[in-house]
Amino acid sequence: MDLLADIGQEDQLTSAREENRVLLAKVKELTVRVHELNASNAALLAEVEMYRAEFASSKSSSAISDNIEEESKEALVDDGADDFVTAGNGMFASDPAVNLQKMHGISNPLCCSLHPNDTLLATGGADGNLILCRWGVALAPGEESSKKAVDDSIKVSCGAPVICTAFAQGNKGRGCPLVAAGCMDGSVRIIHCGLDLEGSTSRVFHSFKHEKYVKTICWSPSEQLMASASADGTIKLHRVGSVMNMFDGSDADEFSLEIIQSMHFDGPVEAMCFVDNGKSLCCYVRGTSYLTYFDLKDDYKQSKYSLNGKAAIGDRFDDHVSFSVLSLQCSPNGKYVAAATDVARNIIMEAKSDRIVRNLYGHNNDGFSNPKIAWSSSGQYIYGNSQNENCVCVWDVASAAMVKRLEGDGFVRDIYSSSTTDTVATVSFDKTAKVWLNEM
Repeated sequence: MDLLADIGQEDQLTSAREENRVLLAKVKELTVRVHELNASNAALLAEVEMYRAEFASSKSSSAISDNIEEESKEALVDDGADDFVTAGNGMFASDPAVNLQKMHGISNPLCCSLHPNDTLLATGGADGNLILCRWGVALAPGEESSKKAVDDSIKVSCGAPVICTAFAQGNKGRGCPLVAAGCMDGSVRIIHCGLDLEGSTSRVFHSFKHEKYVKTICWSPSEQLMASASADGTIKLHRVGSVMNMFDGSDADEFSLEIIQSMHFDGPVEAMCFVDNGKSLCCYVRGTSYLTYFDLKDDYKQSKYSLNGKAAIGDRFDDHVSFSVLSLQCSPNGKYVAAATDVARNIIMEAKSDRIVRNLYGHNNDGFSNPKIAWSSSGQYIYGNSQNENCVCVWDVASAAMVKRLEGDGFVRDIYSSSTTDTVATVSFDKTAKVWLNEM
């Protein structure tokens, strides 16, 4: 009887395994279908916005027809841009050359950035630390090279989870020794990071606080100007002084940090970037339907450009959009802005204009996602993450087609692309940081 019982249990186990295999196959099939439907839904939403724009245009044209002739000529210009007529040359980062595991121990990394000369990788983590790593060490032969790169890294305590980080970009990337870390407690910490990564030189030099957590940080590409944006609805603009003493390798141990302007909004500032070689600052505030630009050379003069593109008529535009912009990046040539939204739609716009050049689809993001976006150094490709998918999506801007998925093992939390080489850094929720290089 025991033998028969064992056989019966074995049969039940075999049956359960087969049923489980069938169910897993069905789940994969439905997952693919869900992604297809999400992409279709995003396309339909884009069409709705287009029809709304056309409706707004036709409704307003009769009232202002006498004054709009010149504007109509401008509106008739093709949204396609000469910079994106020809397809990309296939040169972009796609080889996961460096895989750095558990840089933050058991905690997940949340953000990343590369030094302007690409030698240093900075990652911020949920453990409240900023890690500075010479990732090139991991390219040496041998299985232990990646571990050595992690072990030799410098840890700087920031007192709260680090959710955004950025290196200073001034002096054309030659020896800029500063990196900023934005934290969950609202603090922004500025750290001197000697390229030799000596512990004595990698320390917090200055800090200040927002009322709520920091959303994003960016540095001007032309001068030592740093902007920080927060969920409290503020942007703080600081000028860093006495930095040149450190650029030439001297042992200066102090610098000044002067707040030169603050901006206040009705909602959280979700995304921000410098454009026009640092002459203007672009930002998006949650709940608005436009990008706001501040002219830093003209007393912070403010201008707004609709995310609905041609819906703008004169000084008016449709004040509704069905998405929020959660990441903004300026193109390498400074002429365009890439915006990652929470509706699985990435938008390429002409800087300081309401002209939409491209819409990029094929990935998956919603209101609970954390979309990120980055340009390739050539400006011909766009990198972006996708919710619930362990990959980085790559689009050819000219064709607006997704040309590759860079597969990983965890959801990609942040993406940073070098402005000078085909080098991309990512951090993901499998507790790893990767550096992707051009696959030769």
